[in-house]
Order: sequence, then structure tokens, then C-alpha cells
Amino acid sequence: MNLREQLRNLLPDLLPDDPADAIKGTELIRLVRLRLGDGYSDATLRYHFSILSYDPTSPIAKVDQGQGYYQRQKKLSGSNGIIRQSFFDDASEGDQAWSRYLRLVAIYERLCLLRGHYPFLLNRTSSGAPSMEGEWDVPDLVVAEWDLDPAAEDGARFDESMLNLRRHLGGPEVGLSGVRLQLGVTLDTFSADFFQALSATRWTLQSELVIAEPLPDEALVDALRSLGHQFGVGISTLGIQLTQLDALPSAKEIRSMSSGEFEHVHNRLHVQKITIASPRHAIDWPALSALRKKHEPVAEMVRWLSDCLAKRQPEWTGGVVG
Repeated sequence: MNLREQLRNLLPDLLPDDPADAIKGTELIRLVRLRLGDGYSDATLRYHFSILSYDPTSPIAKVDQGQGYYQRQKKLSGSNGIIRQSFFDDASEGDQAWSRYLRLVAIYERLCLLRGHYPFLLNRTSSGAPSMEGEWDVPDLVVAEWDLDPAAEDGARFDESMLNLRRHLGGPEVGLSGVRLQLGVTLDTFSADFFQALSATRWTLQSELVIAEPLPDEALVDALRSLGHQFGVGISTLGIQLTQLDALPSAKEIRSMSSGEFEHVHNRLHVQKITIASPRHAIDWPALSALRKKHEPVAEMVRWLSDCLAKRQPEWTGGVVG
């Protein structure tokens, strides 16, 4: 049996499950030597640790933005990606995943408002609730970025000078970002999750993939970073564990929190930017027109944008109640 196969069999007994307890390479070499003897040099063992950490089928993962190794876990309940069907094999697991997803939507909406951006929930079923499966041609949310008047005293209002300038120069009066939300991604699902996000947002001015869970696996982060750079998609994680989402108030309560109350939620996040979105030159108007006829929420979004322009001020629709 070669060294690589020996390590595949041995490492699960030596590696911690939690990335926070990651073991450094020097200590892992010491533990491996206790089992395999001194027949391999430090350099050889480090090389194999590194190679195996980029193999999604191997038991070893390397932490991103740090040092150390831990045991790679294949978590089916942590994602609303390609394996999301497993959520509903058990009713209690399905309810828990659904509550987590609703909280994620509410948190992201509130984060948009903190930046002066206005979200509109597109991913909705006839009941008004979002679908965990999502669509391949409509993102979970569209986020509108307007030029706001900093001197306005009666709430947020548009900056008329900037709007007029944009109009005369032929630019869009509003920036529209398409956002796909994921509870988590894995090395098994990241490609499908990414390309669903790209497909659903390609008609907007820029594309975003936002993931709730932290991504400690360096191989996974590098794979996402490569795709993000290649296709100009912004990728970020909110850095909140799913068990922490479970402990938060409901989505309805998160939406109705005061700024001070939401600050306590905000403090639980550890946002990590993996890639920055590359803006497109223009909205794909033919695609938007076709989607408006196909999806009622898209038609509602167009009416919402028109109403905001007519009133000369942005409006938050408040999303859904969950």
C-alpha cells in the first residue's frame, strides 16, 4: 500500500472534526510517525497532506486563512444546493432547514438596508414564501442601489442631480444586483450551486452568491474563488454556523427589529469576501422582459422599481413573513 492510501486510512483517527481545533502540520507529522514509523521525511509527509487536502474524496482538509488540518465532513443538512432533497426526507429536518433559510433571507435583507441598498425578494411561490430550490433564471433577491440625497431630512430620497446625470449619460438610474443565497456549499455541490447562481443572475448588472456558513476548507474556497474570478461573480460568506441561526429569533422578528436589536445579530456574523463582482455594462432588457411575462414576482419587481422612481424615494417591501 502506497503512502497516500495509508494516509487515507490513518488520518480519520488523527484529525479533529472541528476546523477551530485544526492540528498543525508539525503535530500531525508526529502523530503519523507514531503509526508509520520514520520511513518518510517531513517534506514527503507535508507534500501528501497538501495534495490530499485538495482531493474532495480524502479525509483531510486544510483551513482557509490560517494553518492546520481537520477532518473533512460531508454535511448533507448544511446546504440548500444540489442535495437539498435530503432536507425533506425527515419532516423535522425539513422544518429546521426551512427556518434557517428564512432567517438567512431576513438577515441579508437587513444587511442590505444597512448599506443603503434596497432588496426585493424574487424567489417566491404562490404562497408568498421563498422556495429553497430556487429558480435557474430568477435569483433569490434583486438588490437596488440608488443614489440617495445625503441632505434629505424626511427619510431616504433620491439624489435628483445624480439621477439626471445618469439619465443624460445613458447609464442606469439604479444598480441591480442579483443575489443567490445558500445555507452552505460543499466540494460535492459548489459547482452546481455556483452555476445556478450565475444562471439566475445573468440578466442583472452584477451577480452575487452569498453563503451563510463559514468556509474553512481551503480547497473549497480556492475552487469558488477560481469560478468567481472567471465569471465575475461576487462570492461571500456571512460566517455564521447553522446552529447559531437556529438560536436566532424568527425571520419575522428579525425584519421587525430596531437597529439596536439587529446589531446583536450583526455581531454574530463574520463576513468573508471571496471574490468581488464585476459589473456588466447594461441590464439584459430582452431577458428581463421575457422573465416579466414568465414570473409574476419579476413583474412585481418592475412595478416596484417604477413606483420608487415615481415617488422619488426607495421603498423596502419587507420581504416575506416567516
